[in-house]
Amino acid sequence: MQRIWRLFVSSAVVGLTLAGCSKPAAPPASGKWGYIDRKTGNFIIQPQFEEASNFDGKGSAIVRDGKRLLRLSANPPGESRDPVKPDDSSALPPLTNLRAAAGEEDSYKIMDGEKVIFDAKKVPASEKDLFGENDYICVQFGKKYAFLDKKGKIFLEPFTAARDFSDGRAAVEDGGKWGFISRKGKFVVVPQYLDAGSFVDGLAPVKVPADPAVKNPG
Repeated sequence: MQRIWRLFVSSAVVGLTLAGCSKPAAPPASGKWGYIDRKTGNFIIQPQFEEASNFDGKGSAIVRDGKRLLRLSANPPGESRDPVKPDDSSALPPLTNLRAAAGEEDSYKIMDGEKVIFDAKKVPASEKDLFGENDYICVQFGKKYAFLDKKGKIFLEPFTAARDFSDGRAAVEDGGKWGFISRKGKFVVVPQYLDAGSFVDGLAPVKVPADPAVKNPG
C-alpha cells in the first residue's frame, strides 16, 4: 500500500529580515530535508527525508526515505502517484565547476576547465545559453563562490558556497548556514539551514538538524 505523507505547514515561520543574524555554531552532520514555500518561507513539506532533489519544473521531485525513493508532487504538495524511474535521483545538482579568471578593466571572464566561455570584452557568450533568464551566473572565485553579471563584474562579496538564481532566488552559504538572496542581493530568507537547493515550482529543499528537539532558528 502506498504510504501517504502527512504534510503540515510549519508553525515556525522563516525569518525574512537581516536583523538579528548572528554567527551560528557549526551545524551537526546529520539532518532531514523538507521543502519551503517561496512566498512565505514556511515549510510546506515537513523535514523528514534523508535526501531531496530540486523540483524539476514539471511539478516533480525525488526524495529518499530510508532506502526507498519516492516521487513528490508540488501541486498539491505530497506523494505523487507517478512511479520512480530507474534514472531518477534524490540528490541535488553539484555546485558549479565554472570559475572566474581575471579579465580586462577589472572585469572577469568565465572558464570551463581551460576554455574561456565568457569574456565581456572578447568572448561574449550567448546570454540566453549562459545566463538564461537570470542577470547573474554563479562561478567559483578562488575557494569561494561569486556571482558575475553580464559585464563580467562581481555582484556582492563572494560566499562560502552558492547556487545559481532560480525563481528569483539564489541559495548561498554564509557563516556556516544556508539562506536565500534576491536579485538585489538582499537576504529574503536569513541563513539558518544546514544545506539548501533551489526554488523551482515555488518550493525549495532545505536541510535542518535531525534532532526534533532542535528548533529551526530564524
